[in-house]
Amino acid sequence: MSVVDRQEWDVVVVGAGGAGLRAAIEARERGARTAVICKSLFGKAHTVMAEGGIAAAMGNVNAGDNWQVHFRDTMRGGKFLNQWRMAELHAREAPERVWELETWGALFDRTKDGRISQRNFGGHEYPRLAHVGDRTGLELIRTLQQKIVALQQEDFRETGDYESRLKVFQECTVTRVLKEGREVSGVFGYERETGRFFVLQAPAVVIATGGIGKSFKVTSNSWSTPATATRWRCWPGRRC
Repeated sequence: MSVVDRQEWDVVVVGAGGAGLRAAIEARERGARTAVICKSLFGKAHTVMAEGGIAAAMGNVNAGDNWQVHFRDTMRGGKFLNQWRMAELHAREAPERVWELETWGALFDRTKDGRISQRNFGGHEYPRLAHVGDRTGLELIRTLQQKIVALQQEDFRETGDYESRLKVFQECTVTRVLKEGREVSGVFGYERETGRFFVLQAPAVVIATGGIGKSFKVTSNSWSTPATATRWRCWPGRRC
């Protein structure tokens, strides 16, 4: 009989790209004991392939830019199939997220007067993309990883254990989101190297496993990137 390792956490984040790491940081800073599961080594997320930049209506290059124009561009770019509320939140909060990254150590390119540089990109009316040369995604992951490590160091100083409140499970695969009735109760997975099964019990599970790039014949997504994140969605009546 296989032995299943069981652990209890407050939040489990599946995926360690830009979205997953940012979610883990937020959960940890709000006091939740957080586990992050990544399919490969820490930092080998597809986010590093992002080159263009981060769209945020900061108006550093063109003062005419604002969140309303960014919202309109986003809705147009999605043929108005977007979830409008998510597009609105994105447009409103993007500048704050960029400034936040800078306070965490991100080194953005600068304008001549010292502000964060922004450049043109397809679908945007104004120069809007905050960038780090053509390696913005790499800088994003580096910065978020650095923040994760800083939080673990804080925990070590308080508890004597780097992983007491924030732990990264590397080279692991999650095969099922567990539920008790209608409520999520954790995840089931295994370590790729040893084949050891594990269950991480948690009342909250964040799915950050990537987009739908592998649904297309031609894509820049790596072969280890999930074909679609929709396979993880759970709703009443469906077995997950």
